[in-house]
Amino acid sequence: MRIVHPQSPVRSTVVTRLHSPDRRGGGERPVALVVVGGARLLRAAVCGLIDAQHGMRVVGSLPSVEALADAYRRDPLVCDVVVLDADDAGDRCVAAVDRVLALGMRSRVVLLCSSVTEDVVLCVATRSIDGVVLKESSVSELREAVEEVISGRLVLPEPWAAAPRAVPLTPRQLEVLKLIAHGHSNEEIAGRLGLQRNTVKFHISQIFRRLGVRNRIEAVAQLVADDRH
Repeated sequence: MRIVHPQSPVRSTVVTRLHSPDRRGGGERPVALVVVGGARLLRAAVCGLIDAQHGMRVVGSLPSVEALADAYRRDPLVCDVVVLDADDAGDRCVAAVDRVLALGMRSRVVLLCSSVTEDVVLCVATRSIDGVVLKESSVSELREAVEEVISGRLVLPEPWAAAPRAVPLTPRQLEVLKLIAHGHSNEEIAGRLGLQRNTVKFHISQIFRRLGVRNRIEAVAQLVADDRH
């Protein structure tokens, strides 16, 4: 895979992804979006910004994933992109994404968040997320992110783009890093790999040193970027 930078790469990078470029089934109809979660005022603002863009329209604004599930059961939505407020989901972000994916909507899923948290990184590393957009992004950046997602590319915010390129890790270090990406604690990693906890700590310190990162979030973010390179 190769990294493709959008025309205005202020806060996002686009990474080519191996999936079909469009799920709309042909035609030139507007891209249909559903906005889920977040405070009502913020959700209304996001919907208004999207509706103001040529070629895009909001077909649903729902306060929660549960409300989305209920609405979809009553009347299946024709939706190209689900914009999910990751801040609203909090530490239940992975569970919220799983619930959306389980609906079988055949829609792209974009997380909207204030910052790149460990839960957001975990979602991107372990789930079929199509994009992450920061709430500080401009309208043009949001529009561009939706267009890139529809075209089959994964959109990630700057922390991934800014991560230094990886130094090759040992097979054991890569095992440890992948378990970190799946949210396992040092104790759990030790149990799974048959190692002492101090040995796991040593491996993690070496991973940070080799990758030039400061914490787990940055390390996993780089793993995700490299996997899609």
